[in-house]
Amino acid sequence: MNLARELRALNALIIMNGLKPIVRSPLWLIVELSFPLTLIFFISLYASEKAVSEALIGAAISLMTLSGLALQSDVVWLRVELKFQDMAVASPISPVTYMLGLAISELVYSSPAILLIIILMILRNMITLGSIFMISLSLILCWLFATSLGFYLSTKITDLRHIWALSSLLSVLISMLPPVYYSIELLPSWAQTVSYLIPTTHAALLAKDAVNLATLTTFDKVISLIILLAWTITLTIIAAKRSTWREK
Repeated sequence: MNLARELRALNALIIMNGLKPIVRSPLWLIVELSFPLTLIFFISLYASEKAVSEALIGAAISLMTLSGLALQSDVVWLRVELKFQDMAVASPISPVTYMLGLAISELVYSSPAILLIIILMILRNMITLGSIFMISLSLILCWLFATSLGFYLSTKITDLRHIWALSSLLSVLISMLPPVYYSIELLPSWAQTVSYLIPTTHAALLAKDAVNLATLTTFDKVISLIILLAWTITLTIIAAKRSTWREK
């Protein structure tokens, strides 16, 4: 493998699918921010200061998760509609470089919105030397498992209309309904049990504990981290084995 060639291809994919869309269609950044900021706005009107801080954690997790899930739409669009993947297959670049480039490009595209949420967290003194590691780890793992899920779904569904509908549904089920924007204690016991099966719940718990919005024991932290890692590793393996590079 020619490392320099792969790095050039990676950079080209990030520019093509990440930076260029920001310049050409900046309105989509506002659309991407509209839902989390709207939630934060209404929470700030009717809830406590603690709830606003929890909502900022939820917004960061939601944006990272949506960035990963959005990958499925781009993969299908480039493969089915533009036949761009066929050109990539015929080129010397590896499948890993192609998929990694698209994944990072989605993160780059979402970075202005994520940066704004992080700035708001800094202004509220939520990000400190003591909390930055766990917050970063939680967000990265959310992005990785959502990206892997997006890859897998892109190999199973080839109709963009179905992809868009499924992506919207998953964003609600994974990053809106679970206790990401709000405290898990607000849910009844049965709903808490269901929530613990969802990886974003554990990412939120770890991040909230890091900024003293939740209190977890060492055992609870280890369990949450194990579950989040298990989801990420499992989905990554599935995506690696099921992703289609060459059309049959």
